[in-house]
Amino acid sequence: MHQLSIALKHPDTKFRGPLKLSGNVNLTDLTGLYLSEIFSAKHGHAIRELDLSGNIKMESKSAQFIGEALLANPTYPIEELKFKGVNLEETGLYRLIEAVNANKHIRKLHVGIISDYGLRTMSELLKANKSLLKL
Repeated sequence: MHQLSIALKHPDTKFRGPLKLSGNVNLTDLTGLYLSEIFSAKHGHAIRELDLSGNIKMESKSAQFIGEALLANPTYPIEELKFKGVNLEETGLYRLIEAVNANKHIRKLHVGIISDYGLRTMSELLKANKSLLKL
């Protein structure tokens, strides 16, 4: 996060690359809201990979915020989203899968902890997706 905040303080500097925030026990759904602002803005920053794995305080709201922002900006060049160990619940999972279907750049997705119902929902939503390579 430090690397990203430095890039955002200097408007001439464009952050491009992976943002690995895995295992940070202090991140909450508000982090998802902050990240959604980055994804929805057209300022030239390009987070290619977002790893939020192991953030136990994050839940469905993070995925909802991020999913909605990527739906609003379906050309954002993110290629990989990781939520390993995060409980996205059905609402967050649904919004995230909608974003994956809308954004053809996303090639890899780890959805974290999901229920049987979530797995069925994900299966139904992804059956027409042709751009996702790894789930």
